[in-house]
Amino acid sequence: MKYAVLICGAMADRTMPDYNNITPLSNADTKCLDDLAKYSEIGLTKTAETADKYPVEKSVLALFGYDPKTDFKGSAVLYSSSIGIVPEKDDVIFKCSFVKLSDEEAYEEKTMISEVMPGGELDDIFKDLCENFNNDIFEFVRKDNNIFLIWKKGELYAGDFAVPNEAVSKCIADYLPKGDFAQPIYNIMKRSCDVLKNYSADSVWIFGESAVYDLESFKDRFGLECCVVTDTDFVRGIAVYLKADIVSCGEDVSKTILEKLQKNDIVFLYDSRAYEYSLSGDFEMKTKVISDFDKNIIEPVVEEFQKTGEDVGLMVVSDIAVPVHLQRFSSEPVPYLIYKSFDKKNSNASKFDENTAADSDNYIPDSFDLIKRLISRQ
Repeated sequence: MKYAVLICGAMADRTMPDYNNITPLSNADTKCLDDLAKYSEIGLTKTAETADKYPVEKSVLALFGYDPKTDFKGSAVLYSSSIGIVPEKDDVIFKCSFVKLSDEEAYEEKTMISEVMPGGELDDIFKDLCENFNNDIFEFVRKDNNIFLIWKKGELYAGDFAVPNEAVSKCIADYLPKGDFAQPIYNIMKRSCDVLKNYSADSVWIFGESAVYDLESFKDRFGLECCVVTDTDFVRGIAVYLKADIVSCGEDVSKTILEKLQKNDIVFLYDSRAYEYSLSGDFEMKTKVISDFDKNIIEPVVEEFQKTGEDVGLMVVSDIAVPVHLQRFSSEPVPYLIYKSFDKKNSNASKFDENTAADSDNYIPDSFDLIKRLISRQ
């Protein structure tokens, strides 16, 4: 038995009055998906609340079959682990960005003008941060253009650490670290203004607090050898802790999936291309990305499945809704499709989209249950 889970990031949307009350998914040319829908379980599932921190990371973790309420340990370590930076078990790790601030004298009164990519200055900036702040408790670490701060034996969830894009064009006072144990991080950010005074960045911005994950491997939890195909850093980080095989998408994504299925029981694909156009409000380009996802990825995988004659299972799902007209995350349920060659359904659906998924009356309140539905022989 072989399985494929194809996650089209940000695929889910809302109907658009300017486009005859359709969504990019319903507007897309998805012939293969629509054919599958006739014989599949389709429905809606709840992935993550947008009021939560890191809804995308939580929603993807859930689609692997892990409950974010108990298994999510933060964001930064997923990014760091994907590039080989893994802190010790009792350490806390943060992501670091750099920001341009206004000229008010008091740090708390400054306005964030923008995030800054230091570019050619990064070597010197990193060196100065290390010389001024690294000690037995805190350590700035780096790989390529990625900088993290490790708090050795630190306090997880020590406070509220805002992501920098929340504070752009606003006074930073309401977005600075807050909480019982957040003061040391706040002090580093404030002192960095003096350290960085000769650079294009005015301050380091520290966020995304995270502990090392202690997850049961995918093989141990579900009894299946797993591979993850993606170019997205945090998804690669999740795969590290699932002890899954990890591979980049390559030029021919469907070929990569099928090759990996020869050695694994289940292959996950995470494709993030729809995010760009969801967040920029481009309905037509989001539609095209979904059409391409169907034609270039889903269709070749399904055709190969049909040739083998082997029992197969396929799930197609979005991680989270990112409506084009909002240009941000939204908390409504997302559509899913589960096809099993040995258990064909009669869904009476001629199209797979948000509306037909809602009309099915299938609703899975916890999306981490979807994997069990896919691999069940019931």
